[in-house]
Amino acid sequence: MRSAHTRGLLDGSPRTSDAELVVSELAANSLRHTISGAPGGEVSITVALRPGWARIAVTDAGAGAWKPPDAALDAVSEYGRGLFIVEQTADKIGHDITESGQTMWAEFAWDVES
Repeated sequence: MRSAHTRGLLDGSPRTSDAELVVSELAANSLRHTISGAPGGEVSITVALRPGWARIAVTDAGAGAWKPPDAALDAVSEYGRGLFIVEQTADKIGHDITESGQTMWAEFAWDVES
């Protein structure tokens, strides 16, 4: 699933752009920092929806090593801002170890008009 698919699923939500950015960041991290980015590797993206809420989960074959984003990044560093962007954009983020790797997830909420 590409970020365009996420945009389509959240069409009409005020958090569509936020979710699209987050799915792009999480998928890029999976491909860049885990064996899922190697030939034959796999990354799974799941979007769960209900009125006023969405959860994006990216699962890969990573080893499960994760630390919260570092807000004190070097201003000239080329890398290292992805999870900080995710944390600042989503309402809630988390990391789960799975049997076959890891899942990084982000949740978004918004008011629903009655």
